[in-house]
Amino acid sequence: MKFTKYHQFGAYHFKQYADKNTKYSRHADRVKDWIKEKSCLDIGAGDGCITKLLEIKGVDDEPEAVRLAQKMGADVVLGDAYKLPFEDGEFESAFMGDVLEHMEFPKKALQEMKRVITKYFYIASPTPEGKDKFHYEEWNPGQLKELVEAEGFKLEGEMLVVLEDKRIYAKFKKI
Repeated sequence: MKFTKYHQFGAYHFKQYADKNTKYSRHADRVKDWIKEKSCLDIGAGDGCITKLLEIKGVDDEPEAVRLAQKMGADVVLGDAYKLPFEDGEFESAFMGDVLEHMEFPKKALQEMKRVITKYFYIASPTPEGKDKFHYEEWNPGQLKELVEAEGFKLEGEMLVVLEDKRIYAKFKKI
């Protein structure tokens, strides 16, 4: 499925982040306060707003998103989530923010992400409020936990469901 938002709207996450108290700015600030590892890979980094906030490495498969991210000063490279251009265990952790639901084969993406990390997987995913045209699938918290744990992870702590922003946050440890 072709993701066209960056061609249409440019580096829209940076614009939404600059407008404080938007759904996106609350999300980005929550992620910035949550993820502490500097050896973290942002998979599906898009225009690189969160990648830049966290000062980490990002990867995205959309050339226009990568171009915009680099223009905005984010360290984002072109790559496929099903075959990441990184070594085994190269990163301590990985983050997928509003990404997994865009994957036709989410288990394959989780397996590949697991290959490049040594400790933690952070995920933010929309609640299943009504299917977005760019989403293959959406999960409730229980379904998301089951999906990720089936690929060799264990939930750390509790999942956070932010009803106002229609988003689920969870941290998993690689086992």
